[in-house]
Amino acid sequence: MPRVRLKVSGITTLEEARIAVEAGADAIGLDPLRFATTGMTPDEAIAEIALSLPPAVTAVVQTRALTAGAVAQQVDAGAATAVQLMRPLPASEYPGLKRIIRGRKIIQSIKPEQAQALELAAACAEFADAVHLPLVAFENLPRCRQIAEICRQPVFLGLVEPERLSREIADFRPFAIDVVTPGGSRLFDPAFLAKLA
Repeated sequence: MPRVRLKVSGITTLEEARIAVEAGADAIGLDPLRFATTGMTPDEAIAEIALSLPPAVTAVVQTRALTAGAVAQQVDAGAATAVQLMRPLPASEYPGLKRIIRGRKIIQSIKPEQAQALELAAACAEFADAVHLPLVAFENLPRCRQIAEICRQPVFLGLVEPERLSREIADFRPFAIDVVTPGGSRLFDPAFLAKLA
């Protein structure tokens, strides 16, 4: 049975990235909104962390941009090897985005509770390489299963409360678990991350 991978999001420093990698992270999520207090532009800070990662660890820039050009600019400036689209782009933007970012992977976020989640899942089958499903409420797990069946892409299951890992989540067997660091001065627990990896 394939191993469930680990993505750690919310990383803002080289030290946090190092701890996450040592704990077994396969991917690091880098959100420009988290870098307001670093003294560098978000692009510079993201690139510094992305370029520090070992070759086998994927740097994922998490963007809210709504055009292919703006997304591609963030991916290039941040030296990312993948992009997580935090909201859907207009349908006409996806072909151009795939062409511009040339082989870097696209992860589409879909909120399971949103009304158009199933329609977006069907569209994802054509343009995304994976989907990210934030599991804000445990009751949404059946909806996550529906989305996974429709899009037939690898699923990154975002856990707001990763300590609530359950048998049902284990049975779901997502491609990856995505946990978010708390941010600020409270660093995530490397021992807990090691249990997930």
